[in-house]
Amino acid sequence: MRKLLPAVPLALLLLPSSPAEAGGFEAKTMRAPLSSREVERPLIIGKGWLEFGLGAEVKQATGYWGPDGEPLDFDSATWLYTTESLDLRYGIARKAELYWHIPVHYLRLENDLGANQKGLYLGDPRFGWNFEVYRSDAPLTSVITRVEMKVPAGNEVPGSYIAGPATFSNFITTTGTADLLFGVEGKRQFGIFGVQGGSHYTYRFSGLANYLIETENNQFNARIKPGWIVDANVDGMVQLGPVALIGGGWFLNRDETRIGTTSPGLFPDQNLEPVADSGGWAAGVHGGAVLNATRNVDLVLDADIPLRGEDFMFFPIEDLHPTRGVTWSADLEFRF
Repeated sequence: MRKLLPAVPLALLLLPSSPAEAGGFEAKTMRAPLSSREVERPLIIGKGWLEFGLGAEVKQATGYWGPDGEPLDFDSATWLYTTESLDLRYGIARKAELYWHIPVHYLRLENDLGANQKGLYLGDPRFGWNFEVYRSDAPLTSVITRVEMKVPAGNEVPGSYIAGPATFSNFITTTGTADLLFGVEGKRQFGIFGVQGGSHYTYRFSGLANYLIETENNQFNARIKPGWIVDANVDGMVQLGPVALIGGGWFLNRDETRIGTTSPGLFPDQNLEPVADSGGWAAGVHGGAVLNATRNVDLVLDADIPLRGEDFMFFPIEDLHPTRGVTWSADLEFRF
């Protein structure tokens, strides 16, 4: 019996095989295929791919929004708000990816009275999970679900309170609270054209904030609960060689922000009262281009133009009520 054992592997090699049954013996790669053209790419990066993105956004705010969403100009001030970010995406499975967004902000405020305040601060990082629920190729259809968490890590200490508000020397770059987002997004190709869009719901948790002072019940720090957000966007795309031109619009509806004291028990936000007129809706358009230099390198350029916003109540916390101005952005993406 022992003499027959070496012949078994040789006999297996001589047996006829079919492609349907030879999956275990086929050469494999850990990375999923990825098109070099933006219009053909699904909404997840694909298994085995790692992407690093270096991003920059710049907004020179020219004003704010009135109570009815009308554009108003600053009287004597200019507000520069920038975001520099590191973005990571990793295709952890065939239909799933993980991603991280780590921002820092350079801010500058000037006015005719001689103020020239500036600073560099950490922002609120975000991380999430995208899962592809459906895909077809040639032409491409990609539908994903998204779950994302924002954690408070930016600066929430405006400065010393000893000499009053005039001593505030730092900018606030966080709400001081966490967010949890759920969303659905889709993309459909029509030859060199494409359409993509999505809708999201963001639940915003309450939390104690160092920039809020409670003076009536001697709790010192007040609690804030930013209003939930529902947003939607739709974009059109055309691929012209290595360049994809993209443009579209977006809509956002925000519930009222609530502020107050911490309540006892399992739900500490029961004492919070809404800030009048702190909710509302905003809308805008954007346009840009994606240069597919290679399958491994992209340059993304975009300009976002707000058409309507919300009342200017929480300056300079852009995460609550953004100021009015065009946001220019550029991202350089590397994939391995």
